Amino acid sequence: MDATLYFQLVDAIASVRAPRDLAALCERVAGTAMHPLERRVLERAIRARSEALDLTETMLFQALKVPDPAHTRRATWPGAK
Repeated sequence: MDATLYFQLVDAIASVRAPRDLAALCERVAGTAMHPLERRVLERAIRARSEALDLTETMLFQALKVPDPAHTRRATWPGAK
């Protein structure tokens, strides 16, 4: 893989601000030919960014004292306790 493209992908992952942007970037990474080690590093960065976005969303809901929709959805699943 060209180093320029690799670092463009790294920068794009770091600048993601919304889950839908992250999904589009995942497709871009999946469609790019690269060494398996490069792919692992980029996939690890994507997972970390995804977790950071989830954490930010959770903290926002807590700061606003609004129920987290993820917890609300879990409670409404059939068979939920």
